[in-house]
Amino acid sequence: MSAATRDHLVEAVFERVEDVRAVVEAALESGVAASQVEVRSPAPLEVGELPLPKPKSRVLLFALAGAVLGGLTAFGLAAGTALAYPLPTGGMSIVAGPPVGVVTYEGTALGLIVMTVLRVLWEGGLLPGRAIRSGRGRASELDHHVANGRLLLRFHDLTEKRAVRLRDWSRASAVEVG
Repeated sequence: MSAATRDHLVEAVFERVEDVRAVVEAALESGVAASQVEVRSPAPLEVGELPLPKPKSRVLLFALAGAVLGGLTAFGLAAGTALAYPLPTGGMSIVAGPPVGVVTYEGTALGLIVMTVLRVLWEGGLLPGRAIRSGRGRASELDHHVANGRLLLRFHDLTEKRAVRLRDWSRASAVEVG
């Protein structure tokens, strides 16, 4: 199936989580992939409220990688300083062990913090250069309903036939369908 036949977007606004759950369950049973479903809510939803899988996060992996990279970089800078400036110190190293430990610790913490923040921004879709494919995460004309306490359900990357069917299912309990 070509990309041109799978570009339809269905949006519906609901008052209750139960109505969203019913439409999502029907959509998943009809063959819509969970990656094609997006729910916007004015408040966080509980884990089991919708029949969608919990998104997997790689924040911990990136935090650990940032800590290792930051620690190695800081240690390399401290050790490189001792090698780059061969001052006559009477056989003593120019940089002693305790300061190297402090610099390494601070580099580890800095690497962990920076990588954690960047990954959280990436997973949240908040980085300005991140490509948003097939409409996911883009602003909608119906977003004002979320600010008013309603739930916005979006289905992305659908065939025309499936989009028509989802619009019909949504009209039964939705406040507005787009």
